[in-house]
Amino acid sequence: MKVSREVAARHRAALLESACALFRERGFEAVGVAEIAAAAGLTHGAFYTHFASKQALCAEAVGVMLAASESAMRSGGDVDDYVAFYLSPRHARDRAHGCPVAALGGDVPREPSDVRERFSAGLGRAIDAFAAARAKGRGGGVGREKAIADM
Repeated sequence: MKVSREVAARHRAALLESACALFRERGFEAVGVAEIAAAAGLTHGAFYTHFASKQALCAEAVGVMLAASESAMRSGGDVDDYVAFYLSPRHARDRAHGCPVAALGGDVPREPSDVRERFSAGLGRAIDAFAAARAKGRGGGVGREKAIADM
């Protein structure tokens, strides 16, 4: 049955959202396509309408997760409030919505090159955003190396 573009876009977004949460909770290898589709309220057949493979989904999910982290750091909020939230017990317990670097950083080196490259590029942008947020209001002087150490 053919669905409208709007419905297809919602299905794709639901698959990505489910994948991001499940990957953060358990890692790439411990989650299958059928489980991701079920969490999104879809069948595993519907999954392949939107993604060529699980690997393609992994690469896109990594990009989505790191873009959200970058966006949070660029939001203009106080960086100390961001750090306090990040280190809070509530955030630490919520793996499904937590930091993709902490959740997946150990898994990424074993993933195919497209996932590693997407992760590396997203992490680089997140580091730059964190460095910019740290420098704002502090008269500059917070370099990339310091941001990496702080992250």
